[in-house]
Amino acid sequence: MLCCLNPDCPNPQNHDGVKYCQSCGVPLISLLRGHYRVTKVLSEEGGFGRTYMAEDVDKLNELCVVKQLAPKIQGTYGLKKAVELFQEEAKRLQELGKNPQIPTLLAYFEQDHYMYLVKEFIDGQNLLKELETRGTYGEAEIREVLLDLLPVLKFIHEPPFCALSHHFVST
Repeated sequence: MLCCLNPDCPNPQNHDGVKYCQSCGVPLISLLRGHYRVTKVLSEEGGFGRTYMAEDVDKLNELCVVKQLAPKIQGTYGLKKAVELFQEEAKRLQELGKNPQIPTLLAYFEQDHYMYLVKEFIDGQNLLKELETRGTYGEAEIREVLLDLLPVLKFIHEPPFCALSHHFVST
């Protein structure tokens, strides 16, 4: 499967070998930046773009996450602010370095008038989705989750990372 990178496409999934999106007609990009093969939408970014699953063909199709900035904001100030926040996220990921529960920044670039941030894929689901799936946790399970989370929270709340937002943490 190949994913359409038009942030307004209502059905971005396409079969391999197709040159144009079957839903919106936009030409498909087989390899973003020459080596990221975008395969599916992971989430919508609330008017700011989409987050995709991709394969890095230069790394034996290793999975990665591609975050696209395509803000639907009117006015120069709003667009400038969205770009600044996106750049800040890339800088913070780069500063954090390697931590098993925080994704490593792999690339940051602009292509076809959109900005992209590529980061390491960490398998698992976020805590909210896990709670929705499993329901309530028992005391032992809560302790286990906290033992995984607390070292990361301590790390990102110490200088110079204390200005980070919590969406970088993955369980």
